Amino acid sequence: MLLRRVIEHVKSQNWTAVAIDFVIVVVGVFIGIQVSNWNDARAEEERRRQIISALVTNISDAIRVQERFIEEIESGLAQWEAANARGDKPPPFVFRIDGSDTAPDTWSTFEQMELTNLFDPVTLFDLTFFYSELEGVGRKYVRYVTFVENEILPGLIGDEDVFYDEQGRLRPVFLANMDRLQEYRAETLRMNLWASCLVYRLEATRGFDETCRRADFRLDGMPADAASDASAP
Repeated sequence: MLLRRVIEHVKSQNWTAVAIDFVIVVVGVFIGIQVSNWNDARAEEERRRQIISALVTNISDAIRVQERFIEEIESGLAQWEAANARGDKPPPFVFRIDGSDTAPDTWSTFEQMELTNLFDPVTLFDLTFFYSELEGVGRKYVRYVTFVENEILPGLIGDEDVFYDEQGRLRPVFLANMDRLQEYRAETLRMNLWASCLVYRLEATRGFDETCRRADFRLDGMPADAASDASAP
């Protein structure tokens, strides 16, 4: 209909009407493109919001689970040390996780969602580094618990003296295994501090030019001076 009208205006050499029709077409096309762009942007923002919500949920769940692990380890080690200080010969404290020894590989699922289009390079680096480190800490636990299952659990069936030498001291191999558990506790605590920094970053409404740096959290779980700068608003 519009095209027929334009042709009629051209035939009648009504150039003013032709110009008006041209403006109408251009404005209509522009508005159509803008509406399409707005819809695409809104859909992309909704997708980003959903992925951020899934990431925050996953990381927050990991924090809660790891907090429970830390409490169990600290309580068990404290009880062992108290018994050892009394002169008892308690078997080495062991920490075993129900179900799988490692966390599920959720990051591989997130990687398939084209996150490069949703996050700035700093945030994407933080997330990739965090999940890689989480997997690495899990492998440390597997090495720890493999020794527990192969060397300590069989000893619990027999005489407790298998764990102690003639002077009544815990044998170095078992003491070293408990030291590995201490390291796992410290690493887990540091991962939780790191995870909290990431949750803050994901939920923030502004961008950042510094990462939640792993080195900012000490092995004893206490934040270094720079850690507050990395997570502060």
